[in-house]
This record gives sequence, C-alpha cells and structure tokens, in this order.
Amino acid sequence: MVFSEENLGEVVSYDNDEGRFEDERIVMVFCRICGARFIGPIRNAGGFLGAHEMFHQWEFSNMVSEMEA
Repeated sequence: MVFSEENLGEVVSYDNDEGRFEDERIVMVFCRICGARFIGPIRNAGGFLGAHEMFHQWEFSNMVSEMEA
C-alpha cells in the first residue's frame, strides 16, 4: 500500500506477513535530524522514527570516534 498526504487521518485495516492490523491511522512523521518524511500507518511510522534514531546515533558516534583518532 502506498499512502500520500491525501490519506492523512484515514483509518485503515490491512494484512501483511505479520498478521492483520485493524484501525491503523495514517500519519505523517519526519526525522528531526535529516528531515526525511514517512506517510503511512502509525505502526510503521514508529519503525521509521526508531530506525532513524538508531542510524543517527551510530552516525554521530562514528563522527566522534573519527575526531578522537
């Protein structure tokens, strides 16, 4: 399923390999560090934000390590 800004606020139910998801609201979130955006079900929005947080933590720790070397 592909969502756009036109779908924001809609509530959908869908199936995937993990199971059936009921009454998932379509939201838009963005990464405060790099500005990347995601539009889709709340469940996936959480994964998007979590993945960006982990990536940027890794990215910053590598920068610090390189500066200390």
